[in-house]
Amino acid sequence: MPRSGRRIGWRAWLVVTAALGGLLTGLGYAAVSAAPMGLGTDGPTAVSGTEASAVFMIGDRTIRQVRYSDGATLVYTFRLLNSQALPMTIRGISPEQAEERLFSYVSLKDDSGHTRFTVPGNGAVEVNLRLKMGGCESLSARAGSFAHRVSLVTGRLGVSAGTATILLPEEIHTGSPREAFCPNSTAKSRPPG
Repeated sequence: MPRSGRRIGWRAWLVVTAALGGLLTGLGYAAVSAAPMGLGTDGPTAVSGTEASAVFMIGDRTIRQVRYSDGATLVYTFRLLNSQALPMTIRGISPEQAEERLFSYVSLKDDSGHTRFTVPGNGAVEVNLRLKMGGCESLSARAGSFAHRVSLVTGRLGVSAGTATILLPEEIHTGSPREAFCPNSTAKSRPPG
Protein backbone atom coordinates (compact mmCIF):
# COMPACT_ATOMS: atom_id res chain seq x y z
CA MET A 1 0.00 0.00 0.00
CA PRO A 2 2.68 2.60 0.83
CA ARG A 3 4.46 1.85 -2.47
CA SER A 4 1.35 2.59 -4.50
CA GLY A 5 0.87 5.89 -2.59
CA ARG A 6 4.38 7.03 -3.55
CA ARG A 7 3.86 6.26 -7.22
CA ILE A 8 0.65 8.31 -7.35
CA GLY A 9 2.34 11.11 -5.45
CA TRP A 10 5.26 11.12 -7.90
CA ARG A 11 2.97 11.20 -10.92
CA ALA A 12 0.85 13.91 -9.38
CA TRP A 13 4.02 15.92 -8.70
CA LEU A 14 5.07 15.50 -12.34
CA VAL A 15 1.66 16.67 -13.60
CA VAL A 16 1.65 19.67 -11.24
CA THR A 17 5.23 20.61 -12.22
CA ALA A 18 4.42 20.36 -15.96
CA ALA A 19 1.24 22.41 -15.51
CA LEU A 20 3.08 25.07 -13.51
CA GLY A 21 5.87 25.21 -16.09
CA GLY A 22 3.35 25.64 -18.89
CA LEU A 23 1.49 28.33 -16.96
CA LEU A 24 4.69 30.27 -16.17
CA THR A 25 5.88 30.00 -19.78
CA GLY A 26 2.51 31.26 -21.00
CA LEU A 27 2.51 34.13 -18.51
CA GLY A 28 6.10 35.00 -19.42
CA TYR A 29 5.24 35.03 -23.13
CA ALA A 30 2.18 37.19 -22.48
CA ALA A 31 4.24 39.62 -20.38
CA VAL A 32 6.95 39.84 -23.04
CA SER A 33 4.39 40.28 -25.82
CA ALA A 34 2.32 42.86 -23.95
CA ALA A 35 5.27 44.87 -22.64
CA PRO A 36 5.97 48.17 -24.37
CA MET A 37 8.98 47.80 -26.62
CA GLY A 38 11.03 50.52 -24.92
CA LEU A 39 12.99 51.23 -28.12
CA GLY A 40 14.04 54.73 -29.08
CA THR A 41 16.67 56.51 -31.16
CA ASP A 42 19.28 59.17 -30.58
CA GLY A 43 22.36 60.79 -32.11
CA PRO A 44 25.04 61.32 -32.96
CA THR A 45 23.96 60.72 -36.55
CA ALA A 46 25.92 60.45 -39.79
CA VAL A 47 25.17 59.75 -43.43
CA SER A 48 27.17 58.31 -46.33
CA GLY A 49 26.39 57.33 -49.90
CA THR A 50 25.43 60.78 -51.16
CA GLU A 51 27.38 63.81 -52.34
CA ALA A 52 25.72 66.31 -50.03
CA SER A 53 23.85 66.40 -46.75
CA ALA A 54 22.58 69.15 -44.47
CA VAL A 55 20.63 69.23 -41.20
CA PHE A 56 18.13 71.93 -40.29
CA MET A 57 15.10 72.51 -38.06
CA ILE A 58 11.52 73.30 -39.06
CA GLY A 59 9.58 73.96 -35.86
CA ASP A 60 10.21 70.91 -33.67
CA ARG A 61 11.22 68.68 -36.62
CA THR A 62 14.85 67.91 -37.44
CA ILE A 63 15.32 67.37 -41.18
CA ARG A 64 18.34 65.65 -42.75
CA GLN A 65 18.39 66.76 -46.41
CA VAL A 66 20.36 64.45 -48.72
CA ARG A 67 21.10 64.72 -52.43
CA TYR A 68 19.29 62.08 -54.49
CA SER A 69 21.48 59.66 -56.46
CA ASP A 70 19.47 57.14 -58.49
CA GLY A 71 20.33 53.54 -57.53
CA ALA A 72 22.75 54.54 -54.75
CA THR A 73 22.55 53.16 -51.22
CA LEU A 74 22.34 55.72 -48.46
CA VAL A 75 23.71 54.63 -45.06
CA TYR A 76 22.21 56.50 -42.11
CA THR A 77 23.97 55.95 -38.76
CA PHE A 78 22.32 56.55 -35.37
CA ARG A 79 21.99 54.98 -31.91
CA LEU A 80 19.20 52.52 -31.08
CA LEU A 81 18.22 52.80 -27.40
CA ASN A 82 16.55 50.26 -25.09
CA SER A 83 14.96 51.94 -22.06
CA GLN A 84 13.86 48.67 -20.43
CA ALA A 85 15.90 46.49 -18.05
CA LEU A 86 15.71 43.37 -20.24
CA PRO A 87 17.83 43.07 -23.42
CA MET A 88 16.01 43.37 -26.76
CA THR A 89 16.97 41.30 -29.81
CA ILE A 90 16.57 42.94 -33.20
CA ARG A 91 15.89 40.32 -35.86
CA GLY A 92 15.83 42.68 -38.86
CA ILE A 93 13.50 44.99 -40.72
CA SER A 94 9.87 43.96 -40.84
CA PRO A 95 8.75 42.58 -44.24
CA GLU A 96 5.65 44.80 -43.91
CA GLN A 97 7.89 47.88 -43.96
CA ALA A 98 6.17 50.89 -45.53
CA GLU A 99 8.09 52.00 -48.61
CA GLU A 100 8.71 55.67 -49.25
CA ARG A 101 8.52 57.14 -52.77
CA LEU A 102 12.27 57.63 -53.25
CA PHE A 103 13.64 55.29 -50.53
CA SER A 104 13.49 51.50 -50.15
CA TYR A 105 14.53 50.03 -46.80
CA VAL A 106 17.34 47.51 -47.32
CA SER A 107 18.67 46.56 -43.86
CA LEU A 108 19.49 47.65 -40.33
CA LYS A 109 22.88 46.42 -39.04
CA ASP A 110 24.86 46.93 -35.87
CA ASP A 111 28.39 48.37 -36.03
CA SER A 112 29.76 44.81 -36.51
CA GLY A 113 27.61 44.31 -39.61
CA HIS A 114 25.05 41.91 -38.10
CA THR A 115 21.36 42.18 -39.03
CA ARG A 116 20.45 40.18 -35.90
CA PHE A 117 21.83 41.78 -32.75
CA THR A 118 20.93 42.55 -29.14
CA VAL A 119 20.47 45.95 -27.53
CA PRO A 120 21.38 45.54 -23.84
CA GLY A 121 18.93 46.49 -21.11
CA ASN A 122 19.08 50.23 -20.42
CA GLY A 123 21.72 50.44 -23.15
CA ALA A 124 22.34 51.51 -26.73
CA VAL A 125 23.86 50.15 -29.94
CA GLU A 126 25.13 52.16 -32.90
CA VAL A 127 23.32 51.00 -36.05
CA ASN A 128 23.41 51.62 -39.79
CA LEU A 129 20.16 51.87 -41.72
CA ARG A 130 20.60 51.19 -45.44
CA LEU A 131 18.18 52.92 -47.80
CA LYS A 132 18.27 52.45 -51.57
CA MET A 133 17.38 55.56 -53.57
CA GLY A 134 15.21 54.96 -56.62
CA GLY A 135 11.90 55.65 -58.32
CA CYS A 136 12.52 59.24 -59.39
CA GLU A 137 10.87 58.49 -62.75
CA SER A 138 7.52 58.05 -60.97
CA LEU A 139 7.63 61.42 -59.21
CA SER A 140 7.58 64.99 -60.53
CA ALA A 141 10.93 66.76 -60.71
CA ARG A 142 11.65 68.64 -57.46
CA ALA A 143 8.96 66.68 -55.55
CA GLY A 144 10.24 65.27 -52.26
CA SER A 145 10.12 62.14 -50.17
CA PHE A 146 10.73 61.52 -46.45
CA ALA A 147 11.94 58.47 -44.52
CA HIS A 148 11.24 59.01 -40.84
CA ARG A 149 10.36 55.64 -39.30
CA VAL A 150 11.34 52.00 -39.61
CA SER A 151 9.53 48.85 -38.43
CA LEU A 152 11.70 46.18 -36.80
CA VAL A 153 11.11 42.52 -35.96
CA THR A 154 12.02 42.13 -32.29
CA GLY A 155 12.43 39.46 -29.63
CA ARG A 156 13.01 39.33 -25.90
CA LEU A 157 14.25 36.42 -23.76
CA GLY A 158 14.41 34.17 -26.83
CA VAL A 159 10.72 34.77 -27.60
CA SER A 160 9.51 36.68 -30.63
CA ALA A 161 7.88 39.86 -29.31
CA GLY A 162 6.56 41.11 -32.65
CA THR A 163 7.15 44.35 -34.47
CA ALA A 164 8.29 47.70 -33.13
CA THR A 165 8.15 50.91 -35.16
CA ILE A 166 10.79 53.46 -34.23
CA LEU A 167 11.08 57.09 -35.27
CA LEU A 168 14.45 58.08 -36.68
CA PRO A 169 16.33 60.86 -34.86
CA GLU A 170 16.02 62.98 -38.03
CA GLU A 171 13.54 62.92 -40.90
CA ILE A 172 15.57 61.98 -43.98
CA HIS A 173 14.46 63.99 -47.01
CA THR A 174 15.45 63.92 -50.64
CA GLY A 175 14.03 65.49 -53.75
CA SER A 176 13.33 63.99 -57.15
CA PRO A 177 15.93 65.40 -59.59
CA ARG A 178 15.38 66.97 -62.98
CA GLU A 179 15.22 64.67 -66.01
CA ALA A 180 18.96 64.87 -66.72
CA PHE A 181 19.69 63.18 -63.35
CA CYS A 182 16.83 60.67 -63.44
CA PRO A 183 18.03 58.14 -66.04
CA ASN A 184 14.80 56.15 -66.49
CA SER A 185 12.40 59.06 -66.74
CA THR A 186 10.43 59.62 -69.93
CA ALA A 187 7.95 62.23 -71.05
CA LYS A 188 5.14 59.92 -69.89
CA SER A 189 6.63 58.37 -66.74
CA ARG A 190 6.41 61.47 -64.55
CA PRO A 191 3.22 63.19 -63.51
CA PRO A 192 2.94 66.84 -64.58
CA GLY A 193 4.28 69.44 -62.20
